[in-house]
Amino acid sequence: MITIRELRTGDDLGAVLTLCKAFFAEYETHHEEFFDTDNLSDADISGRFLESLESDRSATIIALVDNEIVGYASVAVREQPRFYKIKKVGAISALMVATKYRRKGIGTRLLEEARVFFRRRGIKYFTLYTASANKSALELYKRVGLSELHTSFLGDTEAF
Repeated sequence: MITIRELRTGDDLGAVLTLCKAFFAEYETHHEEFFDTDNLSDADISGRFLESLESDRSATIIALVDNEIVGYASVAVREQPRFYKIKKVGAISALMVATKYRRKGIGTRLLEEARVFFRRRGIKYFTLYTASANKSALELYKRVGLSELHTSFLGDTEAF
């Protein structure tokens, strides 16, 4: 049975940290120059998960299969610069499902729960970023109705 809910005090934070490290390692395959996952420690990444336990503006949404944490999404409400029409926006800074649990609807359910989190806080729009090389994530996001907002480019200063 799959359960989707917010991370609580007493949950297995180690399992979330393991998934987060896997997230960075997977992302590193798309942009090797950006991350140094060999030197990534639990202390480097645990702060945002611990903060989400105490905050009304952020959360870690987890997916459990038979009480094992197999996925998560980090969500937060962010203030926009004053020149934006939309003053507050939701942000999903990470969404990860363990490899062996992919293509079972868990990512979709994490996104659904993120939408609920944002709606409860009066947020109409949210953003989510992924590597352009992450084809399976792009397919998922399009399938659940997300649309492209902008494209970022990476330039090498020594390539010109």
